[in-house]
Amino acid sequence: MRTVREQGFGAVAKFTEQFDLVGLAFESVQVPQSKIDGSLSALSSGERVAMLEMKERISSFCRAQASALQSIRMASNDGWVSLVFEPLSRAGIYVPAGRAPLFSSLFMAALPAQAAGVREIIVCTPPQQDGEADARILAAAKMCGISKVFKIGGAQAIASMAFGLQGLLPSCGIICGPGNSFVNAAKMQCAAEGIRIDVPAGPSEVLIIADETADAAFAAADMLAQAEHGGGSAAICISASEAKAREVEFELARQLMQLPSFNPAHLSIPRWGRIWVARDIQEAIGAANEIACEHVELLCRDAEKRAAEIRNAGAVFIGTAEAFCDYGMSGGNHILPTGSSAKSWGGVSVQTFGRWRYVDSLTRASQRNLAQKTALLARMEGLEAHARAAEQRVKEKDG
Repeated sequence: MRTVREQGFGAVAKFTEQFDLVGLAFESVQVPQSKIDGSLSALSSGERVAMLEMKERISSFCRAQASALQSIRMASNDGWVSLVFEPLSRAGIYVPAGRAPLFSSLFMAALPAQAAGVREIIVCTPPQQDGEADARILAAAKMCGISKVFKIGGAQAIASMAFGLQGLLPSCGIICGPGNSFVNAAKMQCAAEGIRIDVPAGPSEVLIIADETADAAFAAADMLAQAEHGGGSAAICISASEAKAREVEFELARQLMQLPSFNPAHLSIPRWGRIWVARDIQEAIGAANEIACEHVELLCRDAEKRAAEIRNAGAVFIGTAEAFCDYGMSGGNHILPTGSSAKSWGGVSVQTFGRWRYVDSLTRASQRNLAQKTALLARMEGLEAHARAAEQRVKEKDG
């Protein structure tokens, strides 16, 4: 982060060659508009229809969120105070493309940003081995009307969007998007320096609560779906039934063997795959709240009722495969807090891309009437200049 901030594009090019094994030239790091415009031709008709379906479902819920962002104004006989939503001016979106081009993440970040009213969106995504950006990511950018796409990946992309690259891209008011542990660490460094981020979003994770009614094949399949995000992805199943836990264990092993040998789940399941048995469903829910997972699936009786008991989770799925959320089929968002940060963070939404601003106004008469009490309160805290600022309003009248 510091190196990119101090050395600019030279550091970005060095790190790109070191980690992505791709040479990066200043004049070609931004994807030309012609490439973005032509990206849709790389899609089959079925792929295009599916991507547009995802876009519309996410957009629909984003529009509903935006309509709920009403300014609040409270008036009294001596003034008023209001709370106004103000969109950020520029957002930087990181779209992973290492093991797989996660074009879905571009939709998940860009669409709520646009619904919030963000005027400019910049996208960074790692270059492929041929030095080009992935065509499906460019197609998603085209569908969202985004023209500024840069072939920069990893922590150097986060630093570039946070601090800007002179003559190339400006600094962004917020950095958004999932990534590996290095990307997440870079985002957390940004947050420590006062640069806004969406959420701490590192390696993916899922926790499934299953009772004796659960379909073991469903549970195992959903564990593998998250495990294939990478070798650091966690997949946990907590069952209130020992027999069901054994069924899930069998299914997990069976389905894992059926996946291609290069699938990352073969690395992550031995390291981070866990099947535990709880005394009852309440103990399982308690464990889930303590772990505070990115995704929590409820494959149990009264799942909708139980969902209200899950306090700490990025997203909760009621009898639904999390994979549908990954592609926006419910309208939700898959950029969610990981690593137990769901105890204090929520997922990306329209509100992520704005801030609430207070506007206050008191009449002159009211300021004079309240000056004495305000000054007293200020002096109780040892703030003499505050007290005198309030008393100045009375002097104005006396003068």
